[in-house]
Amino acid sequence: MSGRVIVMGSGELAPGLVATHRAGLEGAATDRVVVLDTPYGFQENADQLTERIAGFFETSLRATVEVASLRNEHASTVELERFVAKIRSARYVFSGPGSPSYALRIWSSVGLAPLLQDIVQAGGTVTFASAASLALGRTTIPVYEIYKVGEAPHWLPGMDIMSGLGFPCTVIPHWNNAEGGNHDTSRCYIGERRLAGLLDALDVGVLGIDEHTAATIDFGEGRLSVAGAGSVTLRSATDIVLPTGTSMDTGEALRALGGRHRPLVAAGARRSAEMDLEPALAQRDPGAVLAALLDAEAEAHTSEEARSAFRSMLVRVVDEAADGLIDPRDRIAAFVDLLLAVRDSARSTNDYATADLIRSGLTSRGIEVKDTPTGTVWELRTG
Repeated sequence: MSGRVIVMGSGELAPGLVATHRAGLEGAATDRVVVLDTPYGFQENADQLTERIAGFFETSLRATVEVASLRNEHASTVELERFVAKIRSARYVFSGPGSPSYALRIWSSVGLAPLLQDIVQAGGTVTFASAASLALGRTTIPVYEIYKVGEAPHWLPGMDIMSGLGFPCTVIPHWNNAEGGNHDTSRCYIGERRLAGLLDALDVGVLGIDEHTAATIDFGEGRLSVAGAGSVTLRSATDIVLPTGTSMDTGEALRALGGRHRPLVAAGARRSAEMDLEPALAQRDPGAVLAALLDAEAEAHTSEEARSAFRSMLVRVVDEAADGLIDPRDRIAAFVDLLLAVRDSARSTNDYATADLIRSGLTSRGIEVKDTPTGTVWELRTG
């Protein structure tokens, strides 16, 4: 296992954590970010939040953003398969603000945990922040229900992704929150007193992340590193506090967290046919795409994992087909060359008005025309 999990306490879109995102992208060898919008899917401003997240990655990190959207429990089969397909093809997954209990209810029903474990085991990066980070561990604080609705403090079962990666814990962001002023809103708004009353029910330690702070658990290097404005707390019988800029061996961190640890649960290996599909799509090679699909179809009867991989591949191909596997330049080349031949003929008879009209018409449609000593060439600037 060579990937990493990045847990952010808050401030996931702030300048102070840009370097952490960049390191996660570089470690995963990708410039594509897949954003999960589930935690805030119930909010009226969900579209605006997605735009803000996408704008951050596109502007601050020059990344390409794709949204794996699953906002409620009533998604169609196609919507569910498209959600799964985007995650299966991802090397960097991000999710952040919203409600952890809402996200858990939906994510658990689609089996998100093994998909994320696959990404990390294959060398990718999973970055969860704020509300989403609460879902990573063995148990989860239902923040809204306790802090806003007034329910008695209690745990919900988490996705337990960290146990599946051999690092069992319960994750609590906003560890040092102080918004309450005259009352304690630390420990993700429930306060130290209420958290202390819940700890006896845990069989793992707590990974507490301060606001505007990130803990990177790099399984390839075997290090837990802290970046940002605050600290990371490892709580079991006692607290071990790691300030920003420090790191700890993951084995030492596990010992510090204590608890009764479950054994590593190996996630399913990504299949060769599935891995062959991405370069085939990138190269716009229909033959290679067909070969990958046929290989996957032959394996689809062997297990549910193989069937899921095949369905995800079908979704990817259909989505690509919407834009066409043929290069856009190839689709329009014959028409552009014909217009340029007419333009050359007009120029040869000094009909520059017609020649200019053709050139300006092509330019307005994203086709740049250049007259060179060896002839006229053109370049497609937009789709």
